[in-house]
Amino acid sequence: MPGMRINILRIVMMSAGLSVCGQGLAQAPEPPPQAVAAGFQTLAFNDEFSVDSFTSAATTRLWWESFHFFPPPVGIIEMLPGGGVVRLTTPGTSPHTHLVNHPVNDAPYGDGYLFGYFEARMRFLPGTNADVANSWGAFWLFSKPAIENNVSNADGSKTWCEIDVAEMYRHGLLNTTIHSWHQPSGGTPQDTFNPVHLNVVSGDPIDGNWHTFGLLWQPGVVTWYMDDVQVTTYTHSYPVCDTQPMTPVLSVQSLAEDPQTAEVDWVRIWK
Repeated sequence: MPGMRINILRIVMMSAGLSVCGQGLAQAPEPPPQAVAAGFQTLAFNDEFSVDSFTSAATTRLWWESFHFFPPPVGIIEMLPGGGVVRLTTPGTSPHTHLVNHPVNDAPYGDGYLFGYFEARMRFLPGTNADVANSWGAFWLFSKPAIENNVSNADGSKTWCEIDVAEMYRHGLLNTTIHSWHQPSGGTPQDTFNPVHLNVVSGDPIDGNWHTFGLLWQPGVVTWYMDDVQVTTYTHSYPVCDTQPMTPVLSVQSLAEDPQTAEVDWVRIWK
C-alpha cells in the first residue's frame, strides 16, 4: 500500500494457551477490564461454537455465508471434531470465505450493535504448502444498514462504516482500521480511514497461536486490543461510524492465492 505509515508497538504478551481451546470447565464469561471501565458489562452476544450456529441445520442460526457486497464464498466452513472451534478455509482464490451475523437477504435482522466492546479468540494457520505470512484473516464490523442495502442519502449517494477489529496483513503486522465509506451517486466508493493502522507486534498475531482480538468502540474514538493489551487508539470525525449499528463478520482470504485457514474459539459483544 503506497504511502502507508506504520505504527510500531511492542506488546508484552499475556501467556497464550492457558487452557486448551474447547476444554476445561464451562463458566460464564467475564467482561475484560477495559470493557468494564467503559461501562460495557452486559453480554449482548456470545457464540462459543459448542453447537452448530452457521448451517441451515442449526437450531439457532447466528451466522450466514454471504451478503450482497460479496458473492458466495469459495472455501469451507466446518466445526472441528468435538465442537468448540469453527474453521474457515480458503483455497486462495477470491472471494474470501466469511461468516456474517446476518441472513443472506436485505430484510432487517436484529438490532445491530452501536458502541460496545467486541472480541474474538482466533488463530491463523497456513494451508498445505502455503505461507502463513499471506494470511488475510479478519474479525471485523460492517454497517448493518449497508448489509441491508439501506444506506442511500437524499442526493443518491451512499455512506457506510467498517471497523476492522483485527485484520492480518503480512507477517507480524496487525491491521486496525476504521473506514468511512462514501459513494457518490453513480460513482466509485471513496474510503477515508485512519492513516496509521499497521501495527508491528512482538507476539506475532499470525504465528498459529491463539490470540484474543478486541475493540472498544465509543463515540468518536476506537481502541484496539490484543490479548487485553492496548495496541492503538484513534479519535475520528466520521459521523457515519457513530450512527450506524454494526454487524460482526469473520473471514479468511489470502494475499498470494495460497490456501489459508482461520479458526475461531468464540465471539463476544459487551454492551
